[in-house]
Amino acid sequence: MQLNKVVIASVLICMCLGTIPILMVLSQWYQDDQAYGININDSQHLRFTWQDVEQQSHQFPASAGKYTYLFLGFLSCSEICPIRVQQMIQLEQHIQQDALLTGAEVQFMFVTIDPQNDTPAVRKSVVDDRSPRFVSASLSDDELQRLDRQLSENINQELRSINHVGKLFLVSPDGQLVRIYTARQLSVSKMLLELKQIISSDL
Repeated sequence: MQLNKVVIASVLICMCLGTIPILMVLSQWYQDDQAYGININDSQHLRFTWQDVEQQSHQFPASAGKYTYLFLGFLSCSEICPIRVQQMIQLEQHIQQDALLTGAEVQFMFVTIDPQNDTPAVRKSVVDDRSPRFVSASLSDDELQRLDRQLSENINQELRSINHVGKLFLVSPDGQLVRIYTARQLSVSKMLLELKQIISSDL
C-alpha cells in the first residue's frame, strides 16, 4: 500500500514537471500575442489627399516603406493634443537613438482639424521644423470628414471648443491601420517596443 502511494506520488510529480515547460511556452506565446495598442483585424486602408505647408498636394500613403504615426488635432488645444505632440516628439527621439529603428522609414503626421487657425506658418513652426520625420497636413472638408468617419475621431467643430477623441494611429506603408493608441495608452517605451516588433516582423 505504501509502495503504491510512492508510485502514484512519483507519477504526479513527473506529470507536473512535464507540464511546466509547456505552460512556460504557452505563457510566452500569450504574452507575445498581446498588443499594447488596439490591434486592428480588418483590412481597412487609409487613402486621402493632403496639402503641406507650401500648399503642395500629396497622396497618402506615398512611400512603400514608410510607417506613419497619424494624429488628428488642433494646435490651440489645451487637453489631449499637447500630450500627443509631446508623445510623438519622444518617440522620434528614441527612434533616432535606437540601432534597429534609426534607419527605418517612420514619419509623424499631424492632420489639423482647425485649418483656419492652424495656418501653414504656424504648423511649420510647431510641427514641420522639429524634424525631417515630422509633417503637418491640411485636408479639404470632404477629405477630413471621410477620414474622420474612417477613424471614428468624432470631430465636432460646432461647439465653442473643438471636440475630438484624440487617438494616435500607427499606419502601415500600404495605408492599413496597424494599431490604435487611446488616451489610456500613453507609454512611449511600450509603443517603441511594439513598433520594433512590427517592423522586425516585416523584415
